[in-house]
This record gives sequence, C-alpha cells and structure tokens, in this order.
Amino acid sequence: QVGRSTESPIDFVVTDTISGNQNNDETLITQSTISRFACRIVCDRSPPYTARIFAAGFDSSKNIFLGEKAAKWKNPDGHMDGLTTNGVLVMHPKGGFTEESKPGVWREISVCGDVYTLRETRSAQQRGKLV
Repeated sequence: QVGRSTESPIDFVVTDTISGNQNNDETLITQSTISRFACRIVCDRSPPYTARIFAAGFDSSKNIFLGEKAAKWKNPDGHMDGLTTNGVLVMHPKGGFTEESKPGVWREISVCGDVYTLRETRSAQQRGKLV
C-alpha cells in the first residue's frame, strides 16, 4: 500500500517534492498532491505475473477507505467504485521503459482498478471517460 500517511497500513510512504527553483529548506508544502492512503498494488508471484493497481486506501481491517470529498458512484453491475481525492495517475511511456522512450498519456485508476481519462481537475467530482 502506498500513500503519504505514516500509519501502519502504509507500506511505502511517498512525500511531495518541491517543483522548480523553490528548493530551499524554508519552503513548506501547504497542500499535498498525494493522498494519505493513495493506492494498493497487488502483484501475482506466479504466471502470468499480473500487476493491478487499486486506488484508495485500506484500513487495518482491509476495508476500503476514501475521503468524504472523493468521487464515488455505482457501476452498472451494482458495485461501488470511486476515485481518491487527489487521484492515482499512471502513465505508460511510448516505446516501453528504455532510454529512448517518450512520455505517454496519463490515466487515472479507480478503486476497482478501472482506467479513466483524466478529470477536468485533480479533485473534480466528475470522473473521466472509461478507457
């Protein structure tokens, strides 16, 4: 599990970086772009070695945890889905992971692991289009 929280359910703590020339010790990040409980990555250790990303946090009881401002909806199959407040974004580079690769298109991952185009803003209530 990945996020900016240092609570025990988080396996990998990720912090914001200061962009541009604002890199002195006195610069404070007042609003994080990383969710406290951002996502869970699940990888199969046997063939076909599938990796899945699920947006949202999971508490110590393994229940999904989303903030009250997070976008949520019911899928046609009746399951609830949603997006983290800040979003969990992924990008697959064109040309694979090589020195010659170029940036690809950014996508957003939902709680159920579906892939969407980006929202109008990172915290918008309206999700992007299902990809």
